[in-house]
Amino acid sequence: MKIAILGRGKTGSKVAELCSEKNISHTVFHSQNPLTESALKEHDVLIAFVPGQVMLDYLPLILKNPLPVVSGATGVDFPDTLDTSLKEAQMPWIQGHNFSLGMTIVKKLFDVMNKAPILFEDQWQATIHEIHHTQKLDAPSGTALRWGEWFGHDCNITSERVGDIVGDHAFTFEGPYETISIQHTAKDRRLFASGALWAAQLSGRITAGFHWFEHLATKELGL
Repeated sequence: MKIAILGRGKTGSKVAELCSEKNISHTVFHSQNPLTESALKEHDVLIAFVPGQVMLDYLPLILKNPLPVVSGATGVDFPDTLDTSLKEAQMPWIQGHNFSLGMTIVKKLFDVMNKAPILFEDQWQATIHEIHHTQKLDAPSGTALRWGEWFGHDCNITSERVGDIVGDHAFTFEGPYETISIQHTAKDRRLFASGALWAAQLSGRITAGFHWFEHLATKELGL
């Protein structure tokens, strides 16, 4: 497997680092070495960790030269037609806000937590607080927004940008007499790089179309 890595930021550089350690053939593309049509044809899968607008700018090129894509692009609204275009091109796309495999456990916890309001009627409130490094531009984070979707009820989301924090997400459910919390702390960006490589290996075995990482991981891991 030969991997094209788009982006050499905090996470993209970790993907390249892991590829080197595992002797996985790869090429890193960035503003000084832009991704091209001929370059795509020389690779088996694309892993992208870039800002959303950069991903959208490259989208026509990627769709024109279909290969499996693993995308951690942030702050992006893909066109509604993307899934149809991917299926027509016979191209699998794995999108993730957070490539932690441990996040699949969190997803299962929320499958239970979203039933909690039934027990407390109207006497409850829920919050999500996320903390990331100061260079992260989108707030709230994509992961925090997904947690809100997984909970499925009113939930106040707040954000902080501090130092070089990789990622910390905390969900708190306050009942009248008790508190329930879920917290996930990323300690090293290699966590996301490792998950992206896992997804790249999986991409050759899934159907064409748009897939969320956590859904695929939950199914693949039998959770």
